[in-house]
Amino acid sequence: MSAKTTIPVFFGTTEVVEEKRAFDFWRSTVMAAADLERLDLDRPFTASRMIATSPHGGVFHTVSRPYSLERTPNHVRRDGRDDVGILLVLKGRGYIEQGYNGSLLGAGDISFQTWARPGGGGGLSDFEEIRLTVPRATFVSQIGNLPDFAGSKIAAGPLNDLYGAYMRAFAASVPNMTEAETGIAIESALHLLRGLIHGHSSRADNELSSNALRSLALARIERCLHDPEFGPASLAADLRVSRSRLYAAFAGGEGIAATIRNARLDRAHDRIVRVRKPGLKIAPIMASCGFTDTAAFSRAFRQRFGLSPRDFLAQNGN
Repeated sequence: MSAKTTIPVFFGTTEVVEEKRAFDFWRSTVMAAADLERLDLDRPFTASRMIATSPHGGVFHTVSRPYSLERTPNHVRRDGRDDVGILLVLKGRGYIEQGYNGSLLGAGDISFQTWARPGGGGGLSDFEEIRLTVPRATFVSQIGNLPDFAGSKIAAGPLNDLYGAYMRAFAASVPNMTEAETGIAIESALHLLRGLIHGHSSRADNELSSNALRSLALARIERCLHDPEFGPASLAADLRVSRSRLYAAFAGGEGIAATIRNARLDRAHDRIVRVRKPGLKIAPIMASCGFTDTAAFSRAFRQRFGLSPRDFLAQNGN
């Protein structure tokens, strides 16, 4: 009796290299098809990924420290093949941006991307995700028009939990599956996904609603916080919309400038919390979050969190 032939499964992990080389190793091997930038320089970088592939599609299970990712036109495949990624966030926070869509992501959210177009994304905290990949033709026939989905998300909810339970079991079992079994499992996953997105409305002619524009803007903000020159004007230019239309999308809230400032402060706050060690320098954190004026940063931080950055660091280190 012949042995069961299972599909190829690969494992990538930073544990195979010394700590100081971990991020460069991850960037040049597992994530070579994109540009990566670390978002957390105060802790050693660690990451692992399981990749299971078949002609029907693949499953990726990733656990990682934060980083941002950008796929430029140079990274787009030239062989005409287009795979679609269906991303399920298990833990952590992140963002995705592609074309006219963008979203902030949290645990339980499901988002979509295509490898045939440039785009960006990343984890804003330590994260875990499972990604199902299928050929574009499969996605179109089973789910729908890809431009309506790429860069968008289905927010966490009970049906997402059902899909998530299935994908966890799939990812755990796939190393022992044959090619035929993997095809059946992928078809079942897409069947669950169709139920999740039933009634998803498309946007004719790529017209952005205010909610969609706001969601895209928030994703772009997270992508550009490190740039001190980034502000409302550059955001409008990046998104190719008028400033009046952008401001209208944020009407009734804190406004665009305040949203950018608070996102910078929140990232600085999160970095201090994650590190939890005495002797941490405030200046590199401030600069990495787009602040250039120490006094202004300290005042804004105190106003938002009730303590100066140094007092908060001292408190957090205990």
